Amino acid sequence: MNTRDIKNKINILININKLTNTMSMISFSKMKKIFQKCIFLNKLYIETKKIFVEIYNLKKNNMFCCVLITTNKGFCGNINNDVIKYYLKFIKNNKNLDLIVIGKKAVDFFNKKNIFIKKKIIFDEKNEILLPDNILNIIKKYENVFFFSNKIINNEIKIIKTNLYNYYKKNFYEFKKINKNKLHNNYINYILNYLYNENYLSELKSRMLIMKAASDSTKKIVKNMNIIKNKIRQFKVTQEMLEIINSINL
Repeated sequence: MNTRDIKNKINILININKLTNTMSMISFSKMKKIFQKCIFLNKLYIETKKIFVEIYNLKKNNMFCCVLITTNKGFCGNINNDVIKYYLKFIKNNKNLDLIVIGKKAVDFFNKKNIFIKKKIIFDEKNEILLPDNILNIIKKYENVFFFSNKIINNEIKIIKTNLYNYYKKNFYEFKKINKNKLHNNYINYILNYLYNENYLSELKSRMLIMKAASDSTKKIVKNMNIIKNKIRQFKVTQEMLEIINSINL
């Protein structure tokens, strides 16, 4: 390997370092905004839930609907693979399940595996996260709905299973002139918004850490390649000097 090849490889690694460092900084800059949004959505979801459980008489049955939330983009570690494995393990041990998947990574995975999915949804993070009426009507048919997603807990990304309908003891508050259908739709959309943004926050953190690690790794490789380049150059200089000395002696 000559010094020219090493220089070309160093230039490629420097460009990779710039790219990974930029992606890490972009993810970090987005995290604060999404974190504040998650706090607001969590409060909205909890307050709506308090009203919802007071109004609706929910009865348990054997029909389940499972909603899987994944990311649309890659470069975020194993968070998609881990939640999909957890999801597959759950549906394997339970029957009478209808499956709904959200996110391009989940849609691509289940398309390759030829597993029947009732609905496949891909949202754009830039737009508002709202389910269309036809999917809301499907979800409202079930008394057992579980969401599978990722969430940052104690500074670690963990898989969570969220039950849409928790069965609490009622306090028998009186609510007048409430549109129950609209409340039900809003409740589903609020919890979906909260979980989707928590999953997106996990995606950003994972991508930030992975890109930071990749950036640090390229710096180390560039440093080592510069050492090799200098050694080759030094060897060539030494060799030329020896040839000159030998020619003089002759």
